Amino acid sequence: MNDEFDIGGAAQAAPDKLEVLNSALEETIAFEEAVAQMEEDLKVAKKALNSLKTSRIPDLMTELQMDEIKFRGWQVKVADFISGSLPKDSEARQRAMDWLEANGGGSLIKTDVALAFTKSQHNEAIDLARRLEEQGFAPSVQSGVHAQTLQVFARERIRNGDQIDTDVLGLYTGKVAKLKRTEP
Repeated sequence: MNDEFDIGGAAQAAPDKLEVLNSALEETIAFEEAVAQMEEDLKVAKKALNSLKTSRIPDLMTELQMDEIKFRGWQVKVADFISGSLPKDSEARQRAMDWLEANGGGSLIKTDVALAFTKSQHNEAIDLARRLEEQGFAPSVQSGVHAQTLQVFARERIRNGDQIDTDVLGLYTGKVAKLKRTEP
């Protein structure tokens, strides 16, 4: 029985207590392995579900010229979606913000110096940062657009038939099948 344990130090334990510990450790290891397997299975299942909802079902329903169907107590609708956020790379991020300014989205841009400034307050933010630096502080100044705000802006432009450069903005668009249970 002691063969399964690598007991450090000069620990003394009664054989019955070692048996209880052995049982608890066996159970713990079994649960660790089961949880790890379930997490991996969940990851695989979520990937397969996402593929069905964002590719296979929308493609089939488009081919059948359907945007809504009821199936076995579920209402299935195909809808457009937009996802993403401004690029993290500073040069690509600046190109995205330049695109927004040139295409009616400049008001979305915020400049942060521990506080959020609107685009129209950009100069005040830079001035405050300069004054803080003069006082010995090292402020971090960053401009950007919140991901959800950017997605709403893009969705509205697409809906209105306006041009949008999703690559520059770090967005991707597609269709998604939305399922809602209509019967218990």
